[in-house]
Amino acid sequence: MRDFRSESFWLSTLDEDLALRPALEGLEEADVVIVGAGYTGLWTAYYLLEHEPGLRVALCEAGIAGIGASGRNGGWCMGMAEGVEPLLADPETREGGMALSRALFDCVDEVERVCEREGIDCHFKKGGTLQVARVEKQKEEQIAHVAQMTDWGFSPDDYQWLSESELNERLRVSGGLGALYSPHVAAIHPARLVRGLARVVESRGGRIFENSAVRQIRPGEVETDQGRIQADWVVLATEAYTAQIPGYKRRMAPIHSMMVATEPLSADLWEEIGLGERETFAGPELIATYGQRTADGRIAYGSRGLYYYGSGVRERFSPTDPIFEQVRESLISLLPLLRDVEITHRWGGPLGLPRDRTPALSADRETRIAMAGGYLGEGVGASNLMGRTLADLLSGQETDRVRLPWVGKGFSQWEPEPLRWMGITAARTAMDRLDKQEAAGGVPSRWMESVLDRL
Repeated sequence: MRDFRSESFWLSTLDEDLALRPALEGLEEADVVIVGAGYTGLWTAYYLLEHEPGLRVALCEAGIAGIGASGRNGGWCMGMAEGVEPLLADPETREGGMALSRALFDCVDEVERVCEREGIDCHFKKGGTLQVARVEKQKEEQIAHVAQMTDWGFSPDDYQWLSESELNERLRVSGGLGALYSPHVAAIHPARLVRGLARVVESRGGRIFENSAVRQIRPGEVETDQGRIQADWVVLATEAYTAQIPGYKRRMAPIHSMMVATEPLSADLWEEIGLGERETFAGPELIATYGQRTADGRIAYGSRGLYYYGSGVRERFSPTDPIFEQVRESLISLLPLLRDVEITHRWGGPLGLPRDRTPALSADRETRIAMAGGYLGEGVGASNLMGRTLADLLSGQETDRVRLPWVGKGFSQWEPEPLRWMGITAARTAMDRLDKQEAAGGVPSRWMESVLDRL
C-alpha cells in the first residue's frame, strides 16, 4: 500500500484517514467528467454543482484527492499569476490585464469565503507577501516595479515598497534592504484545503473515483484501467500530470520544486524572526524561493527542482537527496538563526510549465473537451478563478470571468525531445548562474541574460 502521508509535510499532518475512495469500475455516465481531483478539478466541480445542484459530476483521480501539487505546494494562496504583467504593459491589452488582476485579487478572498461557508479549516491567514531585496540592484528594481504598477493603475493598497526598517518590523532577514509588499496573499495549509474541498464536493453529489488513472481521453468519454465514464463534457485538470495522458504529452512540461519544513520554532526564535501576521516571504531570484510560517510554528520553505527527460514525473524523493541541502542552505542564507534548527520534513513534486509561461483555459464546443492550468507553481489561488470560469463556460453563464484574457487561449506544444530537455535545462542553468552573480553583488552577464531570453 502506498504511504501517502510520507509524500509531503502537509499530507503527514492531516487528521483524517487517507484511505482510497473506490476506483472506477465498469461503465458510468455523467454530465461532466473531470480528470484530476486537485484544486482545479475540485473548484470546477464545486461551482458546477453550485450553478446546478442536480448536475452529474464525476472526477477521476490517479491517487487520492490532493496527492499532486495541491497537497505538496508552498501554501501561498496568491492573487497573482504569470502572464498578467505583459498584458498590463501593452496599452491595447491593459484593460483586460487589469480586469484579470482584480479577479485574481478577489479569488484570495473567495477562497476564504468558501472555507468559512463550508467549514474548511485550512489555517487561512491573509498576511500578505514580502519579496525581500538583499542587494542594491534588487532594491532598485523593486522600487521601479512599484512605480510601474502605480502608473498602470494600482495603489499602495495593492503594492508598496517597504524600507529596511519597515521590513524589519515584519521580517528580519540577513542583509535585508527592504521589500516589495502586497497584501493579496494568504498562507494556508494546502492539503487541508484540497481534502476539505473533496468532502464538500461529495456532500453536494459529486462522485470522486480514486486509484483511477485515466489512460485515454476521447470526445465524450474517459477510460481508466477498469472502467469508462461517458459524459457531455470532459475536463482536463491534470496540470503537471497532463504529459502522462496519450495525445497531450507536449502540452505541459513537469518542473519539480523541492521543499523542507523545520521543527516547530521556539517563541524566542519567532521574536527574532518576525512574521507575526504569517506573512509569506520570498526573494526576487529567477529560480523561485518561497516560504511561510505555518500555523503550528514551523517554517515551510521551497526552491529549486529539475525537469526530467521525457516529461517524467516524480513524487517520492530520498530525504538524503543533495538538492534538499541546497534548499536548506538557501533558507539559512535568509535566516541564519535557523542553522541549528532541525529539518523534519523533505518533499517535492511537479508543477506545470506551459510553453508560453502563461496559464490558459479552453473549452472546445465541438469536441466538448475543456482544459485549464499552467500555473507555474502559483495555482493555489488562480485555480479557484479557473474553476469558477470553467463552471461558467460549461453551464453557459455569461459572466465577466468568461471574457478574461486567458480564456480561449489554449496551450501551444513544447518541442519534442531531446530539444525540450536541452532547452529547459539550459534555461535553468542560466537562471542559476545569474542568481549567483547577483547575490554576490556582481553585474549579471548580459550575454547570459540574452541566452535566457532566447530560451
